[in-house]
Amino acid sequence: MEMTNELNKFLSYIHMGTSVYRIYYSEAKKFKDESLERLITEVIEIFKTHEESITKLINSFGEEATNSLTAAGLFGVYKEKMKIFDSPLDICLSALKSTNMGTISAIKFLNSNKKLHDNIKEEIYDVINDYGIIEKKIINYVLENL
Repeated sequence: MEMTNELNKFLSYIHMGTSVYRIYYSEAKKFKDESLERLITEVIEIFKTHEESITKLINSFGEEATNSLTAAGLFGVYKEKMKIFDSPLDICLSALKSTNMGTISAIKFLNSNKKLHDNIKEEIYDVINDYGIIEKKIINYVLENL
């Protein structure tokens, strides 16, 4: 039960990432930047695979996976909604910061839960690795397009 509570908290952070990237997608549409829209859509799909894998893991313990955000997550999403993006670069910089925060949260999760089963650790490692890939994709987009 305690482990699934922790995994649900971690899952809520992934939900937050999906919500924040949806905001970035809406902002990219305002700039009519189809390349950035495609990149953000790709990132959202990566987040969805994380949501599915962590949900499946929680369900394998006979527990219900959360579909909601923590209070901190709701605040984080609200904060992103309130931002004014003056350019696609602003969107990319915010996306890099958000993804980096996700990486830090995942590393803290691993540090706080050192006795995790190997299969759970592998799922979290996959999330961290994907965050690195996402950051590289955003950086490449910036270098190639802006």
